[in-house]
Formats: sequence, structure tokens, C-alpha cells
Amino acid sequence: MRSTIEVLPETLANQIAAGEVIERPAAVVKELCENALDAGAHRVEVDLAGGCALVRVRDDGTGMSPGDAQKSLERHATSKLRSKDDLFRIATYGFRGEALPSIAAVSRFTLLSCEHGALSGTRIEVEGGRLVSVAEAGAPPGTTVEARDLFFNVPARKKFLKRIATEQTHAIEAVLRLAVPRPDVDFTVRESGRVLLRLARGERAAVREERAAQALGSEVAGKLLPFEATVRGIRAHGLAASPSVEHSSARAVWLFVNGRAVRDRQLGHAVLRAYGEVMPHGRFPAALVFVEVPPSEVDVNVHPAKAEVRLADPRAAYEAISAALGAVLAPGIFVALESGAPPSPSGTYAPVAVERTAFRAGDSIGAHSAAPALAPELLQPPRYFAGLRYLGQLHRTYLVCEGRAGLVLIDQHAAHERMNYQRLRRAARDRGARAQPLLVPHLVQVSSATASSLLDSIPALEAIGIEVEPFGNGSAAIKALPALLSHLPAAKLSGLLADVVEELALHGKGESAAHIEDALLARAACHASVRAHDDLAEGEARALLAALDDTDYGARCAHGRPVVAEIGVPEIEKRFGRDYDVRRGLLE
Repeated sequence: MRSTIEVLPETLANQIAAGEVIERPAAVVKELCENALDAGAHRVEVDLAGGCALVRVRDDGTGMSPGDAQKSLERHATSKLRSKDDLFRIATYGFRGEALPSIAAVSRFTLLSCEHGALSGTRIEVEGGRLVSVAEAGAPPGTTVEARDLFFNVPARKKFLKRIATEQTHAIEAVLRLAVPRPDVDFTVRESGRVLLRLARGERAAVREERAAQALGSEVAGKLLPFEATVRGIRAHGLAASPSVEHSSARAVWLFVNGRAVRDRQLGHAVLRAYGEVMPHGRFPAALVFVEVPPSEVDVNVHPAKAEVRLADPRAAYEAISAALGAVLAPGIFVALESGAPPSPSGTYAPVAVERTAFRAGDSIGAHSAAPALAPELLQPPRYFAGLRYLGQLHRTYLVCEGRAGLVLIDQHAAHERMNYQRLRRAARDRGARAQPLLVPHLVQVSSATASSLLDSIPALEAIGIEVEPFGNGSAAIKALPALLSHLPAAKLSGLLADVVEELALHGKGESAAHIEDALLARAACHASVRAHDDLAEGEARALLAALDDTDYGARCAHGRPVVAEIGVPEIEKRFGRDYDVRRGLLE
């Protein structure tokens, strides 16, 4: 049977359009709060009740005239655009005339708006997309939008909603994602009159840190450092949480482009890549990352809810995030911050982007040196490790030290592994000095599994400076090694070869070559490092401590495990039942 083409009724078209944007109460909250911010509001109040029973957003923005209030409920009506060129320099959150008809199509809707200085306002009621009434009404300056019985006329969508507490959580998060970049605006969220969230406006830095704790969790309090970098006109800045704050997913990485909360795989990868040096495998960081781009260089209309954007130069944004985060993560400033070490003379921790020469490994721990800073105009971060007083070894595994905050334990293997990893990676990046040919190839025995995978692994091994070829009968000939590994005896080389081949098998073809190479180097660094239960002379231990300050990411091993742990004096005194006066540092 031949079908005919019909034009959909306006109400049905609006309901379909609403489905693209209004998927749950939190989406209504987001759209209405964005409209409030675009209207210049300094105060935004959100009231919720019973999940879908009520969503109300009140603001003190510019308000609308009677004519504009009625036009705002028409499809494609907006005060934000005048020509197609405006689409390519959008500096607002959205279009009031786009969100309102979508919300009104799936709720019992009321709009009350009044311009500043006007004697009265306008009240409009809509039910399921059908206009019910338009009347003059008394109203405070600003706009109040109320959506009751959300999805009452589209029950198929309503049945997919979660329990009330879950929908509340989504609504609060929607408000937080708008509040974090707007410290100049008060936000309040209530549920049936009970305050769920109250964010007062104030001085930018203090408010942003307070809102970061609301967004990322209270555990980030006191563990945040600002970062900033600009690449080709794109600025990345924000607050990075200490690597000690770990999550099981990337949910605590919040991205903003020109103040708009977005999802972006490439920008998110830049954050995870920067933290990859200091986070254990499978654990994720917390950070607020703001990317500032000229409006003409970003397209915000690639997603119905504007949750995704397209950048003209995404690589510059990636590089800006990487540079900014690397500057605070690499020098290990968080260790000093969390230990209570004093900041630089300026009163803040100012990170330096440096290329450092890491600790030299051999049969014993040797000398170290640091290359000149790449950004000499910035202040050097505190030398935390060099300021520790070395006391001795614990179980020939941990270096025991005294620090400002109390007892400090250093994992000697993790510390040495981080330094060796830095040196191996530098050598691998230097194409002229990747491998050191051996006068006589090392012949090592390998397992049948390693032998069968060896041929396919040769290119990857060569990339990190290991030249090897199968030799038959369960053996392999190692012909060249990075200088850092050349001292290892044949017995250890066999284990090294098996480990890096095994590591290679763990990585899929979709991963970048650089990521796989780093994983192989981390495995190799482990074999070149001092082990637990190895004796270290006092001079070796002191050299290791001093070298950590000159090693990027020195507070974490190559696999992301902590290098250092502190036990504060108050905790020690508590164990002995004594009181500690934190202000005076006196024992009672």
C-alpha cells in the first residue's frame, strides 16, 4: 500500500523536538538556567518537587515585554540571532525561543516575566503545547518559568525516568555545571522547600574553589592547584586535583568550552594523558578544565542539547591542556602542597615546565643533574625531597625520613623506577641515541610463549632501544640495549624480555604507538631499578632523595603508584595518647 507524505501537526512536531533536548527534569533545569544566565541574571533559584511534578526556575534577569514573552513560545523565535553569520560567533548559552516551546509541549507550563521598571508583567499558560491563556499580571523583575507534570502527555518517555532521588542528583549536577564557570551568580536548588544546594556569588578564585569542592567532592578541598597555558590563541586553565584523589571513572573530569559544559573525547583524553604519569592503571583524576576559544573558532550547534562542540583547531586545545596540566603535575608540587611545605616567595606555587635529567642507575645509585628550566621567568617549586632529614631504611624497602609534617616514608623501588623511566623515555625520544650496541650479543633463554611472540614484537622493542632476534631452541639474542639497561646480567635480561613482550600483548591495535611505547618503557624501568630488600648506603639514599626533586612526576612511580607517604605528628601523638597543639607545635 502506497503511503502519502503529511505535514505533522505543530503540537506533535514540538513533542518530537522536545524529545531531542528534554529527556529528563535535569534537562529542563539546564535549559531554563541557561536562559536565565543569558538574560543577565545575578540570582537563579530552582525549585523541584516529586521528580516530574514540578520544575520551576526563577531569575532576576532582564525579563521580557508582553510581545517578547508571547514570541518566546513560538518555534524558531530567538533574540540571539539576526543572520546566518551569527551562528558562527555564538557567545550565549542558547536561544530562549528554542527551549521554551519544547518544554511547553510536554508539560503544564507557566511563564511569568516582567521587565525592569515595568508596572506589570505577563503571565502565559500552556498545556501540552496548547495555549491556554495570556494575561497581565503582577510580577517581580525577571522571569519565572514553571513546568508541572512533565511528560504527562508522553508517558512512554516518563516511564524511562529513574527514582526521584536520582533525578534530583542529575538536576543538581546540571546546576553545578552552569555554576562552576559563573562565580558572579547566586544559585539555589530546593526540593519541596528544602534547600539542596546554595552557592553564593563572590570573589572569583575563592568561589571557584568552593564550587569545585561541590562539583568534584569534598575530598578535593585543599588539594587543588590552578593551571594555565595558551597555544595558538587557545587558552586552557582551571583547577587540577591532586593525584591522591582517585576515581573509578572519568566522571570527575569536567570540561568547559567558553563557559559551556561539554563532552569531548579528545579534550578529555588530553586530561587523562597528562594525569597518566601519576595515576595507577584503571584509576581516573578530578579536574575542572576551561578552554577559551574565539567564538568564531567553535561550532556549538553540532549537538541538540549543545553538549558537544566542534573546534576549528582541536589540536591547539589539546596541546594547551597538556602543557598547562604538565606544568603542575610534572614538578610534583602536590607533594609539597599536601605536606604543608611553604610556597614560593610570591605566596603561591608557581610551576615550571622543565626538561630534567633523571637519576642515573647502575649497580649502585649515582649522581644526578638538572637541565636549565624552559620557563625561567617562573619560580621554581619547593624542593620537597631534598628538605627531608634521612633517618634510615625500614625493612630495606622504605627510606625513613623526617619532614615538616612528621614521618615520611619513601618507597625506594618506586622512586628509582620513576627516575629510570624518565631516562629511558628521553633516550627513546632521542632517535640518535636509542640503543647501545653490545660487543657480544647476550644469549638468553625465553619461554615458548615469549619465543612465539618475539618476531611480531621486534619493531616495538626497537622503538624503545632493545634490538633482539630469535635464536632458535627457546633462546633469543639481544644485540643492543639502552645504556640504562646495559649493566643487567643475562638472568635479568631474560625476565626483562619476557615482561616487555607480555606487556605488548596486553595492548590492543587501537592504542596509540606512544602509549604502548610508554607502557613498555615502564616495564623496562622496573627491571633497571633497586628492589625491595636491597641495601642502600646512606649516601645512595640521600642521592636518591635529592634526585627526586629533579625528576618530573617524582611523587609517583612509572605505573602511577605513590612514591611517598606521610604520617603526621598529630597522628603519631594520638597513637601514644598525647595531645598535640597544632598552632604551637607543642606536646602537652
